[in-house]
Amino acid sequence: MNGRHDPVDPIEMRVALLSLLLAAGAFRMVTPPADETEAGPPIEIRLDGGTDAELEAKINGILDRYPAMKRHRTTRFELLSDLSDEESARHGRLLERTAHAVDDFCRILGLERDDSAADRRRLVIAFASRTEFMGFAGWSDQVHARWLAGYFAPKGGHMVYHHASDNPSVRHATNRLARHRSGGGEVDPAQLDALEAFSDHATASVVIHEAVHLLLHEQGTLTASTENPIWLVEGLAGSFEPRAVTERFGPSRPENGRTAEFRRQLGAGRVPSIASMIEARVVPGGESSRAAFYDASATLCSWLVRNEPAGMARYLARPHAVSATHELGRHVAFEQAFGPVAAIQRRWLEAERAVAGLPRP
Repeated sequence: MNGRHDPVDPIEMRVALLSLLLAAGAFRMVTPPADETEAGPPIEIRLDGGTDAELEAKINGILDRYPAMKRHRTTRFELLSDLSDEESARHGRLLERTAHAVDDFCRILGLERDDSAADRRRLVIAFASRTEFMGFAGWSDQVHARWLAGYFAPKGGHMVYHHASDNPSVRHATNRLARHRSGGGEVDPAQLDALEAFSDHATASVVIHEAVHLLLHEQGTLTASTENPIWLVEGLAGSFEPRAVTERFGPSRPENGRTAEFRRQLGAGRVPSIASMIEARVVPGGESSRAAFYDASATLCSWLVRNEPAGMARYLARPHAVSATHELGRHVAFEQAFGPVAAIQRRWLEAERAVAGLPRP
């Protein structure tokens, strides 16, 4: 070893930062919009109220195992976190905003909800370390998918995530910049700002995505049952992910955090068909296929909520039908709610092409 560090090409590093794509919760770098209504003031963290004995015992067990964690409480959530107090407070406010966005979604569609657990706080566990996150996932929930950035555990009734700054791709970029600077090289502050902004937005997207899973499951709107179509379960959660955290978010908004990438894939002719999404029993393997599935599902869910709200309400009430095969039953249920798959596919893609300024195929 000669003690020298590889030079960092500013253009190469910028491309590397912009090309970071982290799956499961779909980390994205997005451009803040100029024409969207800003969100209202943050929801204030509240410290009053009690918890039930079972939840209290569960919290104490986790705190005993992870003594670096602190307990934070909002109106609807119990947050256990080893992030900074400031970061934890931001996440608490984001969780409350997500709960309000889910309330708005259900009200717009006129959905009936099971409010029996409305007064009970939901448990959220946040890790700074990806290694600690994976250790908890295996110990608590027997979850071993290394590509996950967060997950909702239906049996445990809690959601778990780690901060995106400890994702391997982000950590590699951060370490490379640090090595370059320690070797006497100059680092553009804009690169550091972009990396931090990416990590914060990516983490916020995961928080929102998994909180939507938790809330929709708990109130019976869309449970995490394997009987429910995976494209609908993941797509609806993805449709809440914001383009920018300062914006209001939810599927009734014209765009979400996945829209831009979906339209790029649409322009390249790499969008999965509605029929293939309906038939999917699990999220496709492979990073590019998985990302395309999440992007298309989220964009389609949002389009259906905005253009076929009555159909979406019917579909959520009955997302599968009795038929000769499981796949055929899902096609039947979709068409009972929205009409022929081919017609919806044509309308959806024509609308997206028009907004994106793409030519007809």
